[in-house]
Amino acid sequence: MRIEVIFNAEDKKFPMCYRMMITSVIKKSLELADEEYFRNLYYYEEKKNKRIKPFTSSVFLRKYEIKNNEFILNDSGSIIISTPDYNFGITLYNGFLKLKSHQYRDYKITINRVILKKENVVNEEKILCRTLSPVVITDKSKKPVSIEDIDKFNEELNYIADLSLETYRGYKLKRNIAFTPVRMKKIVAKEKITDFKNISSKDYIYIEAYSGQFYLEGDIEDLRLLMQLGIGFRRSECFGLIDLV
Repeated sequence: MRIEVIFNAEDKKFPMCYRMMITSVIKKSLELADEEYFRNLYYYEEKKNKRIKPFTSSVFLRKYEIKNNEFILNDSGSIIISTPDYNFGITLYNGFLKLKSHQYRDYKITINRVILKKENVVNEEKILCRTLSPVVITDKSKKPVSIEDIDKFNEELNYIADLSLETYRGYKLKRNIAFTPVRMKKIVAKEKITDFKNISSKDYIYIEAYSGQFYLEGDIEDLRLLMQLGIGFRRSECFGLIDLV
Protein backbone atom coordinates (compact mmCIF):
# COMPACT_ATOMS: atom_id res chain seq x y z
CA MET A 1 0.00 0.00 0.00
CA ARG A 2 1.26 3.47 -0.93
CA ILE A 3 -0.30 6.64 0.44
CA GLU A 4 0.39 10.12 -0.89
CA VAL A 5 -0.35 13.08 1.38
CA ILE A 6 -0.39 16.42 -0.42
CA PHE A 7 0.24 19.46 1.78
CA ASN A 8 0.89 23.19 1.78
CA ALA A 9 3.27 24.94 4.15
CA GLU A 10 2.15 27.90 6.23
CA ASP A 11 3.93 31.08 5.04
CA LYS A 12 5.48 28.78 2.40
CA LYS A 13 8.20 27.81 4.89
CA PHE A 14 9.38 24.20 5.24
CA PRO A 15 12.45 23.00 7.19
CA MET A 16 15.51 21.72 5.36
CA CYS A 17 15.93 19.26 8.26
CA TYR A 18 12.44 17.85 7.72
CA ARG A 19 12.70 14.16 8.61
CA MET A 20 11.77 14.49 12.28
CA MET A 21 8.82 16.65 11.24
CA ILE A 22 7.57 13.90 8.92
CA THR A 23 8.03 11.33 11.70
CA SER A 24 5.97 13.61 13.94
CA VAL A 25 3.08 14.00 11.47
CA ILE A 26 2.94 10.23 10.83
CA LYS A 27 2.81 9.53 14.58
CA LYS A 28 0.11 12.16 15.09
CA SER A 29 -2.04 10.68 12.31
CA LEU A 30 -1.78 7.18 13.78
CA GLU A 31 -2.67 8.52 17.22
CA LEU A 32 -5.73 10.36 15.87
CA ALA A 33 -7.01 7.22 14.14
CA ASP A 34 -6.28 4.66 16.87
CA GLU A 35 -4.45 5.72 20.03
CA GLU A 36 -4.05 2.15 21.32
CA TYR A 37 -2.51 1.00 18.03
CA PHE A 38 -0.18 4.00 18.02
CA ARG A 39 1.01 3.34 21.58
CA ASN A 40 1.58 -0.35 20.91
CA LEU A 41 3.68 0.53 17.87
CA TYR A 42 5.81 3.26 19.43
CA TYR A 43 5.91 2.43 23.15
CA TYR A 44 6.55 -0.56 25.38
CA GLU A 45 5.88 -0.21 29.12
CA GLU A 46 5.89 3.60 28.75
CA LYS A 47 9.32 3.60 27.08
CA LYS A 48 10.05 4.16 23.42
CA ASN A 49 9.71 0.96 21.43
CA LYS A 50 12.75 0.44 19.17
CA ARG A 51 11.06 -2.36 17.24
CA ILE A 52 11.42 -1.95 13.46
CA LYS A 53 8.40 -0.17 12.02
CA PRO A 54 6.54 -1.64 8.97
CA PHE A 55 6.87 1.36 6.65
CA THR A 56 9.13 3.71 4.77
CA SER A 57 8.56 7.19 3.36
CA SER A 58 9.82 10.06 1.25
CA VAL A 59 9.12 13.76 0.71
CA PHE A 60 8.72 15.56 -2.65
CA LEU A 61 8.81 19.34 -3.00
CA ARG A 62 7.67 20.56 -6.42
CA LYS A 63 8.76 24.19 -6.72
CA TYR A 64 10.97 25.77 -4.12
CA GLU A 65 13.90 28.02 -3.38
CA ILE A 66 16.23 28.01 -0.41
CA LYS A 67 16.52 31.01 1.90
CA ASN A 68 18.05 31.19 5.37
CA ASN A 69 18.39 27.40 5.59
CA GLU A 70 14.69 26.88 4.83
CA PHE A 71 12.72 25.70 1.82
CA ILE A 72 10.37 28.37 0.47
CA LEU A 73 7.63 26.40 -1.29
CA ASN A 74 5.99 27.98 -4.32
CA ASP A 75 3.74 24.95 -4.77
CA SER A 76 2.46 22.04 -2.71
CA GLY A 77 4.62 19.24 -1.36
CA SER A 78 3.82 15.59 -0.77
CA ILE A 79 4.68 12.78 1.61
CA ILE A 80 4.65 9.22 0.26
CA ILE A 81 4.37 6.37 2.77
CA SER A 82 4.77 2.73 1.72
CA THR A 83 3.85 -0.35 3.75
CA PRO A 84 2.88 -4.01 3.20
CA ASP A 85 0.92 -3.91 6.48
CA TYR A 86 -2.76 -3.34 5.66
CA ASN A 87 -3.70 -2.54 9.27
CA PHE A 88 -0.96 0.07 9.54
CA GLY A 89 -1.84 1.54 6.13
CA ILE A 90 -5.57 1.87 6.78
CA THR A 91 -4.98 3.30 10.26
CA LEU A 92 -2.57 5.88 8.85
CA TYR A 93 -4.87 6.71 5.93
CA ASN A 94 -7.82 7.30 8.26
CA GLY A 95 -5.65 9.40 10.55
CA PHE A 96 -4.53 11.67 7.73
CA LEU A 97 -8.18 12.16 6.70
CA LYS A 98 -8.83 13.48 10.22
CA LEU A 99 -5.66 15.57 10.44
CA LYS A 100 -6.34 18.98 8.91
CA SER A 101 -3.00 20.55 9.88
CA HIS A 102 0.11 19.79 11.90
CA GLN A 103 2.46 22.06 13.84
CA TYR A 104 6.07 21.02 14.38
CA ARG A 105 8.30 23.53 16.17
CA ASP A 106 8.16 26.72 14.06
CA TYR A 107 6.57 25.03 11.04
CA LYS A 108 2.99 24.19 10.13
CA ILE A 109 1.57 22.22 7.22
CA THR A 110 -2.03 21.95 6.02
CA ILE A 111 -3.24 18.63 4.62
CA ASN A 112 -4.95 19.07 1.24
CA ARG A 113 -5.53 15.54 -0.08
CA VAL A 114 -4.83 11.92 0.86
CA ILE A 115 -4.50 9.50 -2.06
CA LEU A 116 -4.03 5.75 -2.36
CA LYS A 117 -1.42 5.27 -5.09
CA LYS A 118 -1.06 2.38 -7.52
CA GLU A 119 1.98 0.22 -6.74
CA ASN A 120 4.41 -1.29 -9.22
CA VAL A 121 4.54 -5.09 -8.88
CA VAL A 122 7.75 -7.11 -8.90
CA ASN A 123 7.57 -10.13 -11.23
CA GLU A 124 11.26 -10.85 -11.84
CA GLU A 125 14.22 -11.97 -9.75
CA LYS A 126 16.39 -9.07 -10.96
CA ILE A 127 14.90 -5.59 -11.04
CA LEU A 128 16.16 -2.12 -11.93
CA CYS A 129 15.28 0.26 -9.11
CA ARG A 130 15.56 3.93 -8.21
CA THR A 131 15.57 5.57 -4.82
CA LEU A 132 12.67 7.82 -3.83
CA SER A 133 14.46 8.51 -0.57
CA PRO A 134 18.18 7.79 0.03
CA VAL A 135 19.42 4.39 1.23
CA VAL A 136 21.39 4.27 4.49
CA ILE A 137 23.74 1.34 5.16
CA THR A 138 25.79 1.14 8.37
CA ASP A 139 27.87 -1.54 10.06
CA LYS A 140 27.32 -3.02 13.52
CA SER A 141 29.08 -0.08 15.15
CA LYS A 142 26.69 2.27 13.24
CA LYS A 143 29.44 3.64 11.02
CA PRO A 144 28.42 4.33 7.38
CA VAL A 145 29.44 1.71 4.81
CA SER A 146 30.76 3.03 1.50
CA ILE A 147 29.13 1.79 -1.69
CA GLU A 148 32.69 1.46 -3.02
CA ASP A 149 33.08 -1.52 -0.67
CA ILE A 150 30.24 -3.36 -2.38
CA ASP A 151 30.81 -6.69 -0.60
CA LYS A 152 30.50 -5.04 2.82
CA PHE A 153 27.59 -2.94 1.57
CA ASN A 154 25.74 -6.09 0.49
CA GLU A 155 26.58 -7.87 3.74
CA GLU A 156 25.01 -5.11 5.86
CA LEU A 157 22.10 -4.67 3.43
CA ASN A 158 21.28 -8.36 3.82
CA TYR A 159 21.56 -8.07 7.60
CA ILE A 160 18.96 -5.30 7.85
CA ALA A 161 16.74 -6.92 5.17
CA ASP A 162 16.74 -10.14 7.22
CA LEU A 163 15.81 -8.20 10.34
CA SER A 164 13.08 -6.18 8.61
CA LEU A 165 11.42 -9.20 7.04
CA GLU A 166 11.68 -11.33 10.17
CA THR A 167 10.07 -8.55 12.22
CA TYR A 168 7.26 -8.15 9.71
CA ARG A 169 6.46 -11.72 8.59
CA GLY A 170 8.26 -13.96 11.10
CA TYR A 171 11.11 -15.26 8.92
CA LYS A 172 14.12 -13.86 7.08
CA LEU A 173 15.06 -13.61 3.41
CA LYS A 174 14.49 -16.77 1.42
CA ARG A 175 17.91 -16.16 -0.09
CA ASN A 176 20.41 -13.32 -0.02
CA ILE A 177 19.72 -10.26 -2.11
CA ALA A 178 22.39 -8.67 -4.33
CA PHE A 179 22.68 -4.89 -4.78
CA THR A 180 24.53 -3.66 -7.90
CA PRO A 181 24.99 0.13 -8.32
CA VAL A 182 24.20 1.62 -11.73
CA ARG A 183 24.20 5.38 -11.16
CA MET A 184 24.49 6.13 -7.46
CA LYS A 185 25.76 9.19 -5.63
CA LYS A 186 26.50 9.84 -1.98
CA ILE A 187 24.53 12.48 -0.11
CA VAL A 188 24.76 13.68 3.47
CA ALA A 189 21.47 14.41 5.24
CA LYS A 190 21.52 16.87 8.13
CA GLU A 191 19.02 16.49 10.96
CA LYS A 192 18.42 18.36 14.20
CA ILE A 193 17.38 15.78 16.77
CA THR A 194 16.54 16.66 20.38
CA ASP A 195 17.57 13.27 21.78
CA PHE A 196 20.91 13.54 19.99
CA LYS A 197 21.58 17.00 21.39
CA ASN A 198 20.84 15.77 24.91
CA ILE A 199 23.88 13.46 24.76
CA SER A 200 26.13 15.67 22.66
CA SER A 201 27.28 19.27 22.41
CA LYS A 202 26.46 19.20 18.68
CA ASP A 203 23.22 20.58 17.27
CA TYR A 204 22.93 18.23 14.29
CA ILE A 205 23.51 14.67 13.24
CA TYR A 206 24.86 13.98 9.74
CA ILE A 207 23.66 10.83 7.95
CA GLU A 208 25.51 9.41 4.95
CA ALA A 209 23.26 7.82 2.34
CA TYR A 210 23.05 6.99 -1.38
CA SER A 211 20.54 7.88 -4.08
CA GLY A 212 20.17 6.88 -7.72
CA GLN A 213 19.61 3.71 -9.74
CA PHE A 214 20.66 0.14 -8.98
CA TYR A 215 19.85 -3.49 -9.68
CA LEU A 216 18.41 -5.63 -6.90
CA GLU A 217 18.38 -9.40 -7.28
CA GLY A 218 16.74 -12.02 -5.06
CA ASP A 219 13.63 -14.08 -4.44
CA ILE A 220 10.52 -12.48 -6.01
CA GLU A 221 8.43 -12.62 -2.82
CA ASP A 222 11.29 -11.05 -0.83
CA LEU A 223 11.72 -8.30 -3.42
CA ARG A 224 8.00 -7.51 -3.41
CA LEU A 225 8.01 -7.02 0.35
CA LEU A 226 11.22 -4.99 0.33
CA MET A 227 9.70 -2.72 -2.32
CA GLN A 228 6.94 -1.97 0.19
CA LEU A 229 9.02 -1.96 3.38
CA GLY A 230 12.02 -0.15 1.94
CA ILE A 231 15.67 -1.12 2.20
CA GLY A 232 18.49 -0.14 4.53
CA PHE A 233 18.45 1.54 7.93
CA ARG A 234 16.34 4.47 9.23
CA ARG A 235 13.45 3.55 6.95
CA SER A 236 10.83 5.11 9.23
CA GLU A 237 12.77 8.41 9.06
CA CYS A 238 12.32 9.10 5.31
CA PHE A 239 15.07 6.81 4.09
CA GLY A 240 15.06 3.68 1.91
CA LEU A 241 11.92 4.07 -0.21
CA ILE A 242 12.51 2.56 -3.65
CA ASP A 243 10.54 1.94 -6.85
CA LEU A 244 10.95 0.21 -10.20
CA VAL A 245 12.50 2.18 -13.05
